[in-house]
Amino acid sequence: MKEKVQSAFKTEISKSRLEFLFDGVFAIAMTILVLELKLPELGDKRSVHELGQALLLHWRTFLSYIISFFILSGFWIGHNTLYAKLMRVTKAIAAIHIWLLGWAAFVPFCAHLIGRYPGNPLALLIYLTTAFAYVMGLLALVSTAEKQKLFDPAIPAGDVRKLRRGFLRPLIAMIFFAVYIIFILPVLI
Repeated sequence: MKEKVQSAFKTEISKSRLEFLFDGVFAIAMTILVLELKLPELGDKRSVHELGQALLLHWRTFLSYIISFFILSGFWIGHNTLYAKLMRVTKAIAAIHIWLLGWAAFVPFCAHLIGRYPGNPLALLIYLTTAFAYVMGLLALVSTAEKQKLFDPAIPAGDVRKLRRGFLRPLIAMIFFAVYIIFILPVLI
């Protein structure tokens, strides 16, 4: 019976390289957020009043920047906490990370969209869908890592279950908020 020879190119995915990619995409997404904060054009460059008025006109863009920066920061911190407990990276875990990175990189567009059209239900829904898809990815990451026994063995199984259940609350809240945006908000506008 012939023994199956494994290819030299069939190796595990480097945990450190995936971490660098993740950190890099988050750094870029968080930086891109600020690029939408445009400097206003002033008639009198020394006028404090004119500059103040011009900045006030764009308060929604500033607010969407701040909120999105903190959301991305929360996503990164949450991921960092999970990632530190992974022993290794499988192809399934890498695929989930690509999913997460795609949604994280989309946040700057969503921030700009909601900054420009804050009362538009579709803009809110796109932003919410992005956050929902990211949190679903984190839930998939925890579930897959648990199923493939990739977490540090020192972590109690009960802690992993609590972590997984902890994602359900924000997901349920996002679903209720989406129902509000789709069905209630248009009636109120």
